[in-house]
Amino acid sequence: MAEAQVYGCFSIGSVAEAYEEIYVPRIFIPWAKLLIERAQLRPGETVLDVATGPGSVARLAAEQVGSSGRVVGTDISAAMVAVAQQKPSLPAAAPIEYLVAPAAPLPVADGSFDVVLCQQGLQFFPDCPAAVREMHRALKPEGRLAAAVWREIALQPSFAAMDAALGECLPAELVQSYGAPFRGLDADGLKALLAEAGFGEVQAEEHRLPLVYEGGIPQVLATLAASPIATTVAELDGATRAKVWAAAERRLKLLAKDGQVRAEMVSNIVLAGRR
Repeated sequence: MAEAQVYGCFSIGSVAEAYEEIYVPRIFIPWAKLLIERAQLRPGETVLDVATGPGSVARLAAEQVGSSGRVVGTDISAAMVAVAQQKPSLPAAAPIEYLVAPAAPLPVADGSFDVVLCQQGLQFFPDCPAAVREMHRALKPEGRLAAAVWREIALQPSFAAMDAALGECLPAELVQSYGAPFRGLDADGLKALLAEAGFGEVQAEEHRLPLVYEGGIPQVLATLAASPIATTVAELDGATRAKVWAAAERRLKLLAKDGQVRAEMVSNIVLAGRR
């Protein structure tokens, strides 16, 4: 494990470990369940999960399609794939194959999947049109796609509070990447992107789910270890870190109740079929 860093009263190791420990159970598992529900997975189907991270979507998909199905998860981060591969196998679930690979090109055969899933990955791909064309290529005729992309950071209260605190205390060039997960295409942009790649019956839906940090403000501070600026924050001197903490606490108190921080997250889910 990488050397631990202390965020509030939480000691966190690597980015992948922090992501798995804090974000996965509170954000990515609930949203993965919703994504899979909207994809309407059926027993025996073959599923490709692009930007699988630590395998949250892939594992739930494997349970849905069952032992007669097949799941492949790809991610450009070897650290994330390593976390996914370390998780125990699931009873009565499809086997999962994890591949370290970019979204374009995908190391899969043409027309080999019934469903392609992508949870919060599109906004990070350096060539999003190429990635979506690859997803289209990977699908069988009549195959389908379900992808989720966060709405803007102003609609994500806990992240907006942290972003404002960071912007108050640090130079803009150091903070800019914190909001990267929330700079994806809007609903119209997503629909146009998929249509241009050859998808049909494209629809975009807005969904909201609650987000609760039961560990309160210190737990929200600990999420910085899983953020795009994790290294920057870890390298701050003590005085600057204390300044960031104080600014964040001042804003997060508005979301705190009974020792918890309670907010919500808003995401678009786009659905489409291969034509």
